[in-house]
Amino acid sequence: MFDRSMGEANAQHILIPIHDFSLGGTERIAFRMAGEWGRRGRRVTLLAGASDGPMAPQVPHGVGIEVLAEPVPRSTFSRMRLGAAMAGPAKALAPDAVFLIGNFHFAVARALKRAMPEVPILGKVSNPLIPAALGTGQLARTLAAWWSGGVDRLVAMSPDLRDELSQFVPSQRIVAIRDPFLDDDVPVVARSGRPSSPLSLLFVGRLEPQKNPLLALATAARLRDLGTAFTLTIVGGGAMEQAVHKEVARLGLADYVTLHGHIANPASFFREADMLLMTSRYEGVPAVIGEALVAGMPFVASPCTAWLQGLVARNPTLGMLVSAHDADQLAEAVQQRAAQPFPQVEAIEQAIGGHRLSAAADAYLDLFDRQIGIDLPNAQACLPGR
Repeated sequence: MFDRSMGEANAQHILIPIHDFSLGGTERIAFRMAGEWGRRGRRVTLLAGASDGPMAPQVPHGVGIEVLAEPVPRSTFSRMRLGAAMAGPAKALAPDAVFLIGNFHFAVARALKRAMPEVPILGKVSNPLIPAALGTGQLARTLAAWWSGGVDRLVAMSPDLRDELSQFVPSQRIVAIRDPFLDDDVPVVARSGRPSSPLSLLFVGRLEPQKNPLLALATAARLRDLGTAFTLTIVGGGAMEQAVHKEVARLGLADYVTLHGHIANPASFFREADMLLMTSRYEGVPAVIGEALVAGMPFVASPCTAWLQGLVARNPTLGMLVSAHDADQLAEAVQQRAAQPFPQVEAIEQAIGGHRLSAAADAYLDLFDRQIGIDLPNAQACLPGR
């Protein structure tokens, strides 16, 4: 570990615990940031609970990979065991800071904090910390404190999400760093005119309950019933894949919907489609929206994140956000947005330019460095026995 008694203290070695190498946007962004931190001279190590999953080849060159000698495969309650299994190996790796890539991994924080009480633990809030149905009362705040126990600093992925998060945890524990879903050299594509007819709709996401693909199909059925000329391309795989195939057949959408399964690089789909359809139940900062906008494509989305609410409020030309998870509302919004021109490059860059990689990588490293040696009682107070 870096000797903090020698000169200026900073986070020379950053540890990133992950459950495995499963597919996910959160994982992709974390791996890219790890590579960027490595290029800035930091040592970065991934500590994995298991080697399962297809994303190991996406780990950048120079980022270390350690897998538990006794793996903890992903299961319903595996996160509850993962922290205890990781505590010893994590301490042996002697990190200067720990980065938890999303809410899913917050469950390991308590065990790591007990094993390494002086090592700062930062956690990115990748999805709402508390379900919206619980409101913002005392129960919600108690659950938020419990779930984030052991995490010293919570990183909100935008200022809008920081404001939302501050309803549940003390503001001094929260820092806003825009989530880096854009590489520095990716230009915004200029499109002219307006979407074509038939309208080419695109859905990109895991076929999981969070992404709500059946609502996308219900929206497609409504568009068909309204006489709209369209096609819907679905890119993604997951546990609901069979259910999605069955729903396509049940709704009689075979002539309208094409299912492609998981595609490692769906960039060509963004270039060819006219509009992105997002039907998620909840999100943080969905990178798929950024990918669509960079390709010059507008979106229609369910009310899944405060980040999108802020984005649309500041520039309604980028897309439309409906008020409920409702197929009728989504279909109407698709029709309305299809009648409008594509968003302009200047508006897109102004909205999402702050989500480029270099700025976020630097902001995280500055935050890591500033936490070294600081007494952080807020997270530790949430540990059992305190």
